[in-house]
Amino acid sequence: MASLPVHLRAVAIDDLHPTQLTLGLQEVARRAKKMMALGEQEVDALFRRKPVPCAQGPGGQLYLVDHHHLCRAALVAGYKQVYLDLDRMIDHSRLDARAFWEVMEQEGYCWPIDADGNRRPFARIPSHVRDLTDNPWRTLARSVRGPAFRDDDETPFKEFMWGEYFRSFMSKRLIETDLDLARELAIKLAQLDEAQDLPGYMGAKPKD
Repeated sequence: MASLPVHLRAVAIDDLHPTQLTLGLQEVARRAKKMMALGEQEVDALFRRKPVPCAQGPGGQLYLVDHHHLCRAALVAGYKQVYLDLDRMIDHSRLDARAFWEVMEQEGYCWPIDADGNRRPFARIPSHVRDLTDNPWRTLARSVRGPAFRDDDETPFKEFMWGEYFRSFMSKRLIETDLDLARELAIKLAQLDEAQDLPGYMGAKPKD
């Protein structure tokens, strides 16, 4: 393996703590399948292209700011470490636990909302990505990113925000029984005025 650039450092996934309660397990499975079809050098190149941004919390513990799905998929594919992006490291190590979580949420780096849209105490956030539960609304939002809302918007947790919006209009059963129909409906819902405050909103498409 080639030597690492100065802004990267290998880190065990076991040492990375989540900042959210859920993720989209379908997306995890898709990413893991792609990783398992690659050679080790290709996976290493993938991890170098997508280093994980983290925040240092109390005691110097590392908390994921992004790439929860990547880390979970890496575990499923049999990989135990990824690369830490030192250039994007946020230092909140001097804060106590309560202040840390409050600041993280204020900065948009924490999503303490479960799959049913209920806010949970920060203490309910699992300590490991393997314990994050499925959020089908996050899966739906990710599957329509691009057609429904802009792919280039970097707002943290934007797929969760869009997932919450879609959840207010359709049932979980629809996603489970007919994902294609749910996707078609989500794209139409994304064009409504009600979605205009969401990140990446594109508005209604012009009629032919």
